[in-house]
Amino acid sequence: MRRYAETRACRRQHLLGYFGEVLERACGTCDTCARGEAGTGVSANPEYPAQSRVHHAEWGGGTVVQSEEDRLTVLFEQVGYKVLSLEAVHAADVLGRHPKV
Repeated sequence: MRRYAETRACRRQHLLGYFGEVLERACGTCDTCARGEAGTGVSANPEYPAQSRVHHAEWGGGTVVQSEEDRLTVLFEQVGYKVLSLEAVHAADVLGRHPKV
């Protein structure tokens, strides 16, 4: 809820991204879009794009539902939604792009 309130990205993109849907362009009608402040924060990280499959060393397989410049929201099959700092992911090397078989 806090990220939704503080986002500078399109709020519609942000909300849909939380639920696993990708809106490629800003909606143009939310408050941040209306003020001309909306960026493209929802799919801002090409390393882990929305809808890509990942594998976490501890939590197993999951799907990226939202990808921002500094964080990811991933829906893991075993533990549910987790918001991950990209800095921490890189430092600990715990997230792979494809699920391990």
